[in-house]
Amino acid sequence: MRYLDGLRLARLRGLRLDLRRYRAEGYLSGRHRSSQHGFSQEFSQHREYAPGDELRTLDWKVIARKDRFFVKQFQEDKSLATYFLLDASGSMGFRSGGRDSKWDYACSLAMGMAYLVLEQGDAAGLVAYSARPRDMLPPRRSLGHLERMDRLLGGTVPDGAADLDAVLRRVLGDIHRRSLIIVLSDLLGDPAVLLKSLRALRARRHELLVAQVLDPAERDLPYGGMLLFEGMEGPESLRCDVESLRRAYREEFDREQLWRESHFRKASIGHMTAYTDGAWNLSLARFLQIANG
Repeated sequence: MRYLDGLRLARLRGLRLDLRRYRAEGYLSGRHRSSQHGFSQEFSQHREYAPGDELRTLDWKVIARKDRFFVKQFQEDKSLATYFLLDASGSMGFRSGGRDSKWDYACSLAMGMAYLVLEQGDAAGLVAYSARPRDMLPPRRSLGHLERMDRLLGGTVPDGAADLDAVLRRVLGDIHRRSLIIVLSDLLGDPAVLLKSLRALRARRHELLVAQVLDPAERDLPYGGMLLFEGMEGPESLRCDVESLRRAYREEFDREQLWRESHFRKASIGHMTAYTDGAWNLSLARFLQIANG
């Protein structure tokens, strides 16, 4: 697989995403089944009918065979669906110094996390988005689902502007149970608007983790002289003397990052910033520390 080859799989040994803290009430270790009985998808056992049991639970085939009344019991599935939302807007295609692009780095992080989700029997789904959901895979539990995710990501080219708020409104309409949602994005744009969108997720009781993926050049501005900067998500451009701008730019960059970290923490949103010059496995391990609390 492009984003999860044998070497990366080997580096996942010993790493774990602990989903117990995110699961709905009724978690049982192992297969994540609730002991509640009702009309869910997996048959549990038969027992003799007792006054008060609903008639629709009667199993007429067993009754005919044993000449006594038996009802069916079911176990309710309490596994957790994890959705990976990957920003596939134009800015995610940026790279400097021969490093991975932000898109490729984010895809590698997502695939590593998805493997850890699927390995423990939970379901993983995927949405690649820009101004709208571009490609989607519904949650599945099999490890074979990783190959489908990898093919989708490998065939996606970052393009256009991102609109996470619109994407979340669209995606949330299809999520009918409490889930873990992991956003991987450079988070470019108005941080207050972004925070409002993410708070809407928390208000619907979804758990939320955010990995902000940046190129170190976006932090350090390691250029000199008069340069023309062209936007990757629109026609905007700016010509400026980088040397005269660098200090003020870095101060504003740091101020915005601190604002984001503070407000995400207050909103109970797990957040990490990963730079593409960092080792992939170390960034993943750090993100897992945040996710595991």
